[in-house]
Amino acid sequence: MNILNDIVSGASRQFGREFGRAGANAILKGANSYTVRGISDYSGRINPSDNQIVKAIKEIQKIKFVSTNKANASRLIDLTDLMLSNISFNGNESLNQLSDLEELVNQYNNKFEHGSSLIEDNFQDKSIDYLEDKRREFVDLMDKFNRDTKVFINGNLELAKQKRKSKKTATILAFPILGSLGIHKFYLGQIGQGIMYVIFSFLLIPAIISLFEFISYLSMSTEKFDTKFNPEYSYYNQFNTTN
Repeated sequence: MNILNDIVSGASRQFGREFGRAGANAILKGANSYTVRGISDYSGRINPSDNQIVKAIKEIQKIKFVSTNKANASRLIDLTDLMLSNISFNGNESLNQLSDLEELVNQYNNKFEHGSSLIEDNFQDKSIDYLEDKRREFVDLMDKFNRDTKVFINGNLELAKQKRKSKKTATILAFPILGSLGIHKFYLGQIGQGIMYVIFSFLLIPAIISLFEFISYLSMSTEKFDTKFNPEYSYYNQFNTTN
Protein backbone atom coordinates (compact mmCIF):
# COMPACT_ATOMS: atom_id res chain seq x y z
CA MET A 1 0.00 0.00 0.00
CA ASN A 2 3.00 2.28 0.41
CA ILE A 3 3.45 2.52 -3.36
CA LEU A 4 -0.15 3.61 -3.75
CA ASN A 5 0.33 6.15 -0.97
CA ASP A 6 3.18 7.66 -3.00
CA ILE A 7 0.96 7.85 -6.10
CA VAL A 8 -1.79 9.67 -4.21
CA SER A 9 0.68 12.01 -2.52
CA GLY A 10 2.09 12.90 -5.93
CA ALA A 11 -1.39 13.57 -7.29
CA SER A 12 -2.12 15.76 -4.27
CA ARG A 13 1.01 17.83 -4.78
CA GLN A 14 -0.10 18.33 -8.38
CA PHE A 15 -3.51 19.32 -7.03
CA GLY A 16 -1.90 22.10 -4.99
CA ARG A 17 0.19 23.34 -7.90
CA GLU A 18 -2.73 23.40 -10.31
CA PHE A 19 -4.86 25.39 -7.92
CA GLY A 20 -2.24 27.91 -6.83
CA ARG A 21 -3.62 31.46 -6.93
CA ALA A 22 -1.52 34.50 -7.65
CA GLY A 23 -1.63 36.70 -4.59
CA ALA A 24 -3.16 33.95 -2.40
CA ASN A 25 -6.62 35.49 -1.99
CA ALA A 26 -5.27 39.04 -2.33
CA ILE A 27 -6.76 39.51 -5.81
CA LEU A 28 -10.55 39.53 -5.83
CA LYS A 29 -13.23 40.13 -8.39
CA GLY A 30 -14.09 43.48 -6.90
CA ALA A 31 -17.64 44.13 -5.78
CA ASN A 32 -18.98 41.62 -8.29
CA SER A 33 -20.54 38.19 -8.15
CA TYR A 34 -17.44 36.05 -7.68
CA THR A 35 -15.56 36.44 -4.42
CA VAL A 36 -12.59 34.29 -3.47
CA ARG A 37 -13.00 33.19 0.10
CA GLY A 38 -10.40 33.52 2.80
CA ILE A 39 -9.38 30.85 5.29
CA SER A 40 -12.26 28.87 6.76
CA ASP A 41 -12.44 27.64 10.34
CA TYR A 42 -11.87 23.87 10.33
CA SER A 43 -12.04 23.39 14.07
CA GLY A 44 -14.95 22.52 16.33
CA ARG A 45 -18.30 20.95 15.53
CA ILE A 46 -20.02 20.89 12.18
CA ASN A 47 -22.11 24.04 11.82
CA PRO A 48 -25.13 24.57 9.55
CA SER A 49 -23.24 27.49 7.97
CA ASP A 50 -20.27 25.28 6.96
CA ASN A 51 -20.02 24.53 3.26
CA GLN A 52 -19.90 20.89 2.14
CA ILE A 53 -16.10 20.82 1.94
CA VAL A 54 -15.61 22.19 5.46
CA LYS A 55 -18.12 19.64 6.75
CA ALA A 56 -16.10 16.87 5.08
CA ILE A 57 -12.89 18.17 6.69
CA LYS A 58 -14.51 18.04 10.12
CA GLU A 59 -15.79 14.53 9.40
CA ILE A 60 -12.24 13.46 8.56
CA GLN A 61 -10.99 14.92 11.83
CA LYS A 62 -13.54 12.82 13.73
CA ILE A 63 -12.31 9.48 12.32
CA LYS A 64 -10.28 7.54 14.89
CA PHE A 65 -8.24 4.40 14.30
CA VAL A 66 -8.17 1.34 16.52
CA SER A 67 -5.95 -1.69 17.09
CA THR A 68 -7.30 -4.19 14.53
CA ASN A 69 -6.30 -4.39 10.86
CA LYS A 70 -9.80 -5.02 9.51
CA ALA A 71 -11.39 -2.17 11.46
CA ASN A 72 -8.70 0.27 10.33
CA ALA A 73 -9.09 -0.86 6.72
CA SER A 74 -12.83 -0.21 7.05
CA ARG A 75 -12.15 3.28 8.38
CA LEU A 76 -9.80 3.98 5.48
CA ILE A 77 -12.52 2.93 3.06
CA ASP A 78 -15.00 5.28 4.77
CA LEU A 79 -12.39 8.03 4.65
CA THR A 80 -11.80 7.54 0.92
CA ASP A 81 -15.54 7.34 0.18
CA LEU A 82 -15.87 10.72 1.89
CA MET A 83 -13.27 12.14 -0.45
CA LEU A 84 -14.83 10.59 -3.55
CA SER A 85 -18.11 12.33 -2.79
CA ASN A 86 -16.45 15.75 -2.53
CA ILE A 87 -13.93 15.91 -5.38
CA SER A 88 -15.96 17.21 -8.29
CA PHE A 89 -15.66 20.43 -10.25
CA ASN A 90 -18.66 22.76 -10.05
CA GLY A 91 -17.47 25.89 -11.85
CA ASN A 92 -17.07 29.08 -9.86
CA GLU A 93 -18.40 27.44 -6.72
CA SER A 94 -15.37 25.13 -6.72
CA LEU A 95 -12.97 27.95 -7.61
CA ASN A 96 -14.20 29.91 -4.61
CA GLN A 97 -13.59 26.91 -2.36
CA LEU A 98 -10.10 25.96 -3.56
CA SER A 99 -8.45 26.72 -0.22
CA ASP A 100 -10.97 24.44 1.47
CA LEU A 101 -10.47 21.73 -1.16
CA GLU A 102 -6.71 21.81 -0.79
CA GLU A 103 -7.08 21.55 2.99
CA LEU A 104 -9.46 18.62 2.51
CA VAL A 105 -6.96 16.74 0.36
CA ASN A 106 -4.08 17.44 2.76
CA GLN A 107 -6.04 16.30 5.80
CA TYR A 108 -7.22 13.20 3.97
CA ASN A 109 -3.67 12.25 3.00
CA ASN A 110 -2.33 12.80 6.50
CA LYS A 111 -5.14 10.76 8.04
CA PHE A 112 -4.79 8.01 5.45
CA GLU A 113 -1.03 7.70 5.92
CA HIS A 114 -1.52 7.44 9.68
CA GLY A 115 -4.22 4.80 9.35
CA SER A 116 -2.41 2.72 6.73
CA SER A 117 0.74 2.65 8.88
CA LEU A 118 -1.29 0.86 11.57
CA ILE A 119 -2.21 -1.99 9.20
CA GLU A 120 0.30 -4.83 9.19
CA ASP A 121 2.07 -5.39 5.86
CA ASN A 122 1.15 -9.08 5.82
CA PHE A 123 -2.55 -8.45 6.42
CA GLN A 124 -4.53 -10.14 3.64
CA ASP A 125 -8.19 -9.29 3.15
CA LYS A 126 -10.63 -8.37 0.40
CA SER A 127 -11.05 -4.99 2.07
CA ILE A 128 -7.46 -4.12 1.13
CA ASP A 129 -8.09 -4.86 -2.55
CA TYR A 130 -11.28 -2.83 -2.37
CA LEU A 131 -9.42 0.01 -0.68
CA GLU A 132 -6.74 0.07 -3.37
CA ASP A 133 -9.44 0.30 -6.04
CA LYS A 134 -10.94 3.24 -4.15
CA ARG A 135 -7.57 4.96 -3.97
CA ARG A 136 -7.05 4.61 -7.69
CA GLU A 137 -10.52 6.04 -8.24
CA PHE A 138 -9.53 8.97 -6.05
CA VAL A 139 -6.41 9.64 -8.12
CA ASP A 140 -8.51 9.56 -11.31
CA LEU A 141 -10.98 12.00 -9.78
CA MET A 142 -8.22 14.44 -8.85
CA ASP A 143 -6.79 14.23 -12.36
CA LYS A 144 -10.25 14.93 -13.80
CA PHE A 145 -10.72 17.84 -11.38
CA ASN A 146 -7.40 19.29 -12.59
CA ARG A 147 -8.39 18.98 -16.22
CA ASP A 148 -11.90 20.38 -15.73
CA THR A 149 -10.50 23.30 -13.74
CA LYS A 150 -7.97 24.17 -16.42
CA VAL A 151 -10.51 24.00 -19.22
CA PHE A 152 -13.02 26.13 -17.32
CA ILE A 153 -10.51 28.80 -16.24
CA ASN A 154 -8.71 29.04 -19.57
CA GLY A 155 -11.98 29.18 -21.52
CA ASN A 156 -13.43 31.94 -19.36
CA LEU A 157 -10.13 33.81 -19.31
CA GLU A 158 -10.02 33.82 -23.10
CA LEU A 159 -13.55 35.25 -23.24
CA ALA A 160 -12.64 37.85 -20.62
CA LYS A 161 -9.58 38.87 -22.66
CA GLN A 162 -11.80 39.49 -25.69
CA LYS A 163 -14.07 41.78 -23.63
CA ARG A 164 -11.25 43.43 -21.68
CA LYS A 165 -11.37 47.22 -21.67
CA SER A 166 -8.10 48.99 -22.44
CA LYS A 167 -6.70 51.32 -19.78
CA LYS A 168 -4.98 53.35 -22.48
CA THR A 169 -8.16 53.76 -24.52
CA ALA A 170 -10.25 54.68 -21.47
CA THR A 171 -7.65 57.26 -20.44
CA ILE A 172 -7.63 58.91 -23.88
CA LEU A 173 -11.44 58.99 -24.02
CA ALA A 174 -11.63 60.51 -20.53
CA PHE A 175 -9.66 63.60 -21.61
CA PRO A 176 -12.14 66.52 -21.37
CA ILE A 177 -12.46 67.00 -25.14
CA LEU A 178 -14.36 63.69 -25.36
CA GLY A 179 -14.74 63.06 -21.66
CA SER A 180 -17.19 65.91 -21.21
CA LEU A 181 -19.54 63.96 -23.51
CA GLY A 182 -19.10 60.80 -21.42
CA ILE A 183 -17.49 58.84 -24.24
CA HIS A 184 -15.24 57.00 -21.75
CA LYS A 185 -18.31 56.02 -19.73
CA PHE A 186 -19.95 54.45 -22.76
CA TYR A 187 -16.69 52.63 -23.56
CA LEU A 188 -16.49 51.24 -20.03
CA GLY A 189 -20.09 50.06 -20.19
CA GLN A 190 -21.37 52.65 -17.73
CA ILE A 191 -24.21 53.69 -20.02
CA GLY A 192 -26.32 55.49 -17.42
CA GLN A 193 -23.44 57.72 -16.37
CA GLY A 194 -22.59 58.36 -20.01
CA ILE A 195 -26.11 59.59 -20.69
CA MET A 196 -25.90 61.96 -17.73
CA TYR A 197 -22.64 63.37 -19.10
CA VAL A 198 -24.36 64.03 -22.47
CA ILE A 199 -27.39 65.67 -20.84
CA PHE A 200 -25.26 68.06 -18.80
CA SER A 201 -22.50 68.49 -21.39
CA PHE A 202 -23.41 72.18 -21.85
CA LEU A 203 -22.18 72.75 -18.29
CA LEU A 204 -18.57 72.69 -17.15
CA ILE A 205 -19.22 70.01 -14.53
CA PRO A 206 -18.82 66.95 -16.85
CA ALA A 207 -15.58 68.39 -18.24
CA ILE A 208 -14.18 68.96 -14.74
CA ILE A 209 -15.17 65.48 -13.58
CA SER A 210 -13.72 63.84 -16.70
CA LEU A 211 -10.45 65.70 -16.13
CA PHE A 212 -10.18 64.14 -12.67
CA GLU A 213 -11.07 60.75 -14.15
CA PHE A 214 -8.43 61.22 -16.86
CA ILE A 215 -5.81 61.84 -14.16
CA SER A 216 -7.12 58.91 -12.12
CA TYR A 217 -6.92 56.45 -15.04
CA LEU A 218 -3.50 57.78 -16.00
CA SER A 219 -2.05 57.17 -12.54
CA MET A 220 -3.90 53.89 -11.94
CA SER A 221 -1.97 50.62 -12.27
CA THR A 222 -3.15 48.16 -14.91
CA GLU A 223 -3.97 45.62 -12.19
CA LYS A 224 -6.16 48.10 -10.31
CA PHE A 225 -7.84 49.19 -13.54
CA ASP A 226 -8.62 45.57 -14.40
CA THR A 227 -10.00 44.89 -10.93
CA LYS A 228 -12.36 47.86 -11.27
CA PHE A 229 -13.34 47.71 -14.93
CA ASN A 230 -12.42 44.18 -16.05
CA PRO A 231 -13.54 42.13 -13.04
CA GLU A 232 -13.95 38.83 -14.91
CA TYR A 233 -10.50 39.13 -16.47
CA SER A 234 -9.02 40.00 -13.07
CA TYR A 235 -10.83 37.06 -11.46
CA TYR A 236 -9.83 34.33 -13.91
CA ASN A 237 -6.34 35.72 -14.50
CA GLN A 238 -5.44 35.18 -10.83
CA PHE A 239 -5.47 31.39 -11.18
CA ASN A 240 -2.28 29.58 -12.11
CA THR A 241 -2.93 26.83 -14.66
CA THR A 242 0.49 26.77 -16.35
CA ASN A 243 2.11 24.15 -14.09
